[in-house]
Amino acid sequence: MSIAALREENERLKALLAKTHAALSEHQGALAASEEARRRLEVILGELRREKFGAKSEKLRPDQYHRWKTWRSRKASWTLR
Repeated sequence: MSIAALREENERLKALLAKTHAALSEHQGALAASEEARRRLEVILGELRREKFGAKSEKLRPDQYHRWKTWRSRKASWTLR
């Protein structure tokens, strides 16, 4: 190949690379937008699940545990009377 042909090939490949980078950037932007939309939908879905079914776990928080123990001990004393 002549030097002129190599330069033309080099310029053609540079243009193709630039076009590929532009398309990649566009796709990455669309992917980021769809990922953000997916995260928002997950949040909404989680809120709807909690609204319909309640909390995911039946474990008590530490502040609830103390109240539950107090209630349980009072209930036990009521049943023994």
